[in-house]
Amino acid sequence: MAPICKTIHILGLGNLGKLTAHYLAASKSAPVTLLLHRPEQVNQWEEAGQCTDVVTNGRSHIQGNFQYEKTFESTNGHAGQIYNLIVATKTYATTEALRPLRARLNEDSTILFLQNGMGTVDEVTRSFFVTPSGRPHYYTGIVSHGVYAKRAFSVVHAGQGSIRVGAARPSDERESFTTRITRTASPKYLLECLRKAPVLSMTEESEERILHTQLQKLAINAVINPLTAIFDCLNGQLFDNPQRLTLSRLLLSEISPVLSRVFASSTREKPDSEAISSFSVSSLEQIVLDAANRSAQNISSMRQDMLSGRRTEINYINGYIVEQGAKLGVDCGINQTLIQLINGRRKISDAEIPEIFSNAKRN
Repeated sequence: MAPICKTIHILGLGNLGKLTAHYLAASKSAPVTLLLHRPEQVNQWEEAGQCTDVVTNGRSHIQGNFQYEKTFESTNGHAGQIYNLIVATKTYATTEALRPLRARLNEDSTILFLQNGMGTVDEVTRSFFVTPSGRPHYYTGIVSHGVYAKRAFSVVHAGQGSIRVGAARPSDERESFTTRITRTASPKYLLECLRKAPVLSMTEESEERILHTQLQKLAINAVINPLTAIFDCLNGQLFDNPQRLTLSRLLLSEISPVLSRVFASSTREKPDSEAISSFSVSSLEQIVLDAANRSAQNISSMRQDMLSGRRTEINYINGYIVEQGAKLGVDCGINQTLIQLINGRRKISDAEIPEIFSNAKRN
């Protein structure tokens, strides 16, 4: 059994990456090394005094005591094995950000993905860890903390939330996670350190439960994110118009059978009827409406990206649904149309709905 290395490496220093790094370092539960994968990050890190700043209730909290590495330098591949890695990059940047680290990761490593959307676990596996016996242990996390950027390496922790973590298996792996644990150093060390950072409020859930929650969150994101972006509205304004509500139901009529079948095929035992029924169109619609009401005054992350001219994560949200739908024989034409609109950075009016979404005539 390999020894447990105490250092936790963090790749991806957006709002969530900075928040996690800050509170892990403050807890002193483990040494924290930041992986800077772009030259501009190094400049920003130096300008910030090699410290993070988290603002809560108007008060600034400065945290230092970090190590850092420049992963884009050619010598980084020889820097030593990484045993504990948190990946908080944008989904579309994950594979390229991990590429310089490939030689430093193996079956004794643990990777926790803290990201929106789905599909990166399989993408990383296909790209770097084709052989099951040599791949790291995977976890995925669902984050509900409210956090937004103030400046480089400074964020505002606007809403206390939690991080729900569970084991994740790539789609080609049949062997259960618990069986693999006995052959390597315990991957639980990373989770134990997160627990010692009380502000993060990390809890561990079963593999099936975390997947269930992850799929439900995907449904929320697949409706609210792209629709608020194309209609250029706040979350709470999305369903004021009956045409938009009809469109969201048609969208969910594609999402529902895909998610229910993905969940059923991914569990080791036959899921109970209650779990499957939670992916019905009516159940998902209520979850989406509740989420929109809770965040009524918020600007969705995809709308923020559109307004700022940044790349969105649509290919790992609605794109994941389209990809899985193709495998299952489920037509996801409305999802595909949304992807085209978002990638084309197009906004539309309510009057254009029937023409653009021709399938809406089926309701």
